[in-house]
Amino acid sequence: MVSEKIPDRTGASRELLLTALPFTVVTGGIWWWIGISLVSLALPLSGYALLAWVVVTGVPGQQGIGPANRVTFYRALGVVILAGILLEPQLPAHAQWAWVMLALAVLILDGLDGYLARRFKVSTDFGARFDMEVDAALILTLSLAVWGGGITGPWVLLLGLMRYLFVAAGWIWPWVNCPLPESFRRKTICVWQIASLVIVLVPITPSWLAVWILAPALMLLAYSFTVDLAWLYRAGGQHETQRHGAET
Repeated sequence: MVSEKIPDRTGASRELLLTALPFTVVTGGIWWWIGISLVSLALPLSGYALLAWVVVTGVPGQQGIGPANRVTFYRALGVVILAGILLEPQLPAHAQWAWVMLALAVLILDGLDGYLARRFKVSTDFGARFDMEVDAALILTLSLAVWGGGITGPWVLLLGLMRYLFVAAGWIWPWVNCPLPESFRRKTICVWQIASLVIVLVPITPSWLAVWILAPALMLLAYSFTVDLAWLYRAGGQHETQRHGAET
């Protein structure tokens, strides 16, 4: 009988535990600087614990989380901080600028994790999925900020919800869950979305300009998802529909 080798994730666990204290100190300082109650630190700390669990259970057994996943993890922590601050009803002007700068930093780091994965040849399915979900969470957070700030109507939430509607469609039509090929178009539109939302959230951006910036981003996103759904349907959904038709 051959025993199954259990992946050693102690290195990843140790690394993330060592990161917990600096994250708590930095986040606590941000909360104090903005004037948010320290009691509400429970939200970002819970987010940290959840992210650490996801990474430790998801990495494919290496001693550490790896350079690419490390950057993605830090980007995810940035999203956690942004979401926590978003719950504050009124932010001073300096805090609004800091919020936008943090969102911009998370966007800039988006290309670094992919570069490191290719540079050190540590690309994994988990890393790609982790990066994609962090992007989706960032877009949803930025969309909520635009809507919550009264910059546009609730239609802007479609920018943040489109990815999750796509996932929900996979529960109804299994062929939607088939893997998609790499796409420069998909990556470009994702960055376009995030950049458009960040620009709109800059305090000096006129509110009338928001629709002209975000409406094209939404149309491009809808186009991208339509192209992907059409590809998935041709790849598997069409055969699935014909099979069900033959059975009935």
